[in-house]
Amino acid sequence: MPVDKVDLTRINMKQGLTIMLALTLLSCTSDNVTTLTDLNGKWVDFNTKSDTLTFGLFGDKESIILGRGKETRDGFVLPKHGSGPYDYKLLTGDKISLRWTLSSNGNFNDYYFKQSGDKLTIEKFYDTTTSGTMLTFKKLN
Repeated sequence: MPVDKVDLTRINMKQGLTIMLALTLLSCTSDNVTTLTDLNGKWVDFNTKSDTLTFGLFGDKESIILGRGKETRDGFVLPKHGSGPYDYKLLTGDKISLRWTLSSNGNFNDYYFKQSGDKLTIEKFYDTTTSGTMLTFKKLN
């Protein structure tokens, strides 16, 4: 008995949907991680106008790059402390978990995090010498 193309298409679509569902379920973790698609791009600190956060794919990994400018330390011009790449996980409940990849400490630390439109508010995770506990960033177009 010949099989027509419509029957094969239905079988392939069912198998494809089953595989996609299985992969979706397998990719879930217990970290309650959420994603925000409008984060990708560059954000500038609303107050200093110099510190920047860049969210994106760097190599094969989603990361944040913190740009803070340069300073002279011990006669060398170096990036300001805290600059560089951070691994991150967006958690439920207005939280982000960050790990500075240039640090010898491999632990993630959780901070308050809220993004709304072109405004991002994050608990201060670098430069603890300045006052205030929250940082506000605006997305650059």
